[in-house]
Amino acid sequence: MIIETSNLTKKYSNKVTALNNVSLSIDTGIFGLLGRNGSGKTTLMRILTTLIEPTGGTASILGMDITPANKTQIKRSIGYLPQEFGFYKEFTVSEIMEYICIMRDFDKKTIGETLEKVNLYNERKKKYKELSGGMKRRVGLAQAILGNPPVLIVDEPTVGVDPEERIKIRKLLNEYAEKNTVLFSTHIIEDIEYICDKLAILDNGKLLYSGSIEDLLKSVQGKIYEARFNTKDELHKFEESHTVISFKRDDTQVRASVICENDAEPSSIPYKPTLEEVYVYLTTIKGGK
Repeated sequence: MIIETSNLTKKYSNKVTALNNVSLSIDTGIFGLLGRNGSGKTTLMRILTTLIEPTGGTASILGMDITPANKTQIKRSIGYLPQEFGFYKEFTVSEIMEYICIMRDFDKKTIGETLEKVNLYNERKKKYKELSGGMKRRVGLAQAILGNPPVLIVDEPTVGVDPEERIKIRKLLNEYAEKNTVLFSTHIIEDIEYICDKLAILDNGKLLYSGSIEDLLKSVQGKIYEARFNTKDELHKFEESHTVISFKRDDTQVRASVICENDAEPSSIPYKPTLEEVYVYLTTIKGGK
């Protein structure tokens, strides 16, 4: 495995447990890390990038244990795009890349090729302050993939960008994952659904699921069903004694997806839930325990 963690735990001085015995195995390809804000995703990534140390458990990248002794070698093997990425406003895109090359002792000859990959070569002379939000995120991706690291770790890469830029970023990550490992953290379920085959779900520092999306969807068969109502008042009455994940109105009825841990209502309808609904189910049932 490229990335492995075993019972990884992180407790902060304010007694908050950000990670609680998280064990993961991640291979080549793109692996999604899904969870709401505060679920522990960023803490996990900061440990894997050697920025902070865990309180307990172990982690390794490319067979190297994440310890102070291996810190330099691990940093050279990974590219990292943090959730908050910024740079000097007056620097051009090319100057930013040159600066990163100097800091990391990379060959500047790779800058042009890297900017081509993220579709920023024609904007290389623009100053950072002149770029759109999506372009700034792509500059962040460009600096992360300089040197073609075998492991790319990206934290919320599509937050705050428009739908067109989000598609471009997903495409870039998908292409990079063909020969490398990409750990892709987000709370946007659509991003995971489009480009990931495998994912882990974190909630309040706990690992709720790790595996394929296909197996995840199969695991909740019979636990989410659809109920139909003639009016919203009927639905609201139903909600008093049932957990409704979502609902929508069609021409004549209100259709709701409902969590069912035991027997479904007699009038219920077989239903194939979406990844979003399965996520809500897990965070409601398992996350609440």
